[in-house]
Amino acid sequence: MPILIFTKNNEASANIAQMLIERHGFEESADGGWKLDDIRLLDTKTPGVLDVPVDFDTDLLVVLSSHKSKAGDAILTAHFPGNWGEAGMGGEPRTLNIAHGMLLKKIIRELDIANKRHGLGWPVRIEADHHGPTCDVPIIFVEIGSTEKEWKNEKAGAVVADAVSNALRVMRDTMEPAAPSSRSPSDFRTGNPKPETVFGVGGGHYAKEFTELELGRADVCIGHICPKYAIESLAEDTFRQAIEKNTEPVRRVLVLKDGTNAEQKEKVRGLCESFGVEYEER
Repeated sequence: MPILIFTKNNEASANIAQMLIERHGFEESADGGWKLDDIRLLDTKTPGVLDVPVDFDTDLLVVLSSHKSKAGDAILTAHFPGNWGEAGMGGEPRTLNIAHGMLLKKIIRELDIANKRHGLGWPVRIEADHHGPTCDVPIIFVEIGSTEKEWKNEKAGAVVADAVSNALRVMRDTMEPAAPSSRSPSDFRTGNPKPETVFGVGGGHYAKEFTELELGRADVCIGHICPKYAIESLAEDTFRQAIEKNTEPVRRVLVLKDGTNAEQKEKVRGLCESFGVEYEER
């Protein structure tokens, strides 16, 4: 049973949750939260989104969150939490979480669709793995950025609520037959090729190239992302996690040709050889 977690003490988190309740039929449940079919929505009441507990009896966690940046630009983001190096913002150092590449792809595509449908027009980006918490099940943060003005924006809350609800519904219904043209290209169902999950390396924190790949190609899912600034922390321990801690097998590492230098490429190529996975530059 997937669990959506939020905190009323975070404006963006509360905004998205309210839109799920108002627009998607979540109803109060006996556990003090809300429920829609097999999906639970819980208010953790923690001071912030990085403080949310993760010890739930579930196979998937989605955290409804704010996003902060120095630039303060309006943006919609999604990413896996995890730390390539030090753990300055929670979680365990040098520890990644389990990446659900299929769900991240669905969320990013549904964010793009809802963003256009609502006329919001904000950039949609996957972020590289960063911050905590660390947990034992797949976990994804879906976020509104980057200032109080955007966090309270009801249209932004509706976009994220639509994206999360639709992505989870599509995931639940994946094995059911679908009539032609009944859903968007973000709908992967029986009869369509199953996307391959890859480990992405290089580029900036806001993974523009990997986001474009998610949106533009149906045959590839992005799992963990190690940006250029974190390649220094990439070693056998973190590389192994990036390959092994996924819901789908990862047999290929996709390295951004223009987003890494020669020394970094050589380092990643050597790790690929050690672990028997394919190295590809793009």
